[in-house]
Amino acid sequence: MSSTQAIENLINGYATSEDSSFLIPNTTENFLAIRPSGNPISAQGLVGMFDSKDLVAESSELIKTHKIEIYGEMAYAVFTLNEIFNYKGNQNKDISTYTCIFKNENGTWKYAWMQRSQGTTDMKTWE
Repeated sequence: MSSTQAIENLINGYATSEDSSFLIPNTTENFLAIRPSGNPISAQGLVGMFDSKDLVAESSELIKTHKIEIYGEMAYAVFTLNEIFNYKGNQNKDISTYTCIFKNENGTWKYAWMQRSQGTTDMKTWE
């Protein structure tokens, strides 16, 4: 499998994961995600959020992968998801753009960094 295909698989895996089990095996040890609030969170912290009763994911769909660039053992990608979830009783219908850095560790690509935009992405930006 090519590096591009491996990264596409990671993007699709995150977009379609139905529970938190996808995240830990597919992230580096020092992975961080930057939430729309600007606050960083570890993979374990994200798993805790997804496993709590405060966050109920209803659906997630990959709208488009905008870019994948690979430079040796590092890569970055930009993609947009359509996400519907309930957080502490508030319904959210977000179109969010993610910027991610990937690292190849011993022949396996993993998420090393993730940053999620607010849920108001204008898809015309990508035309």
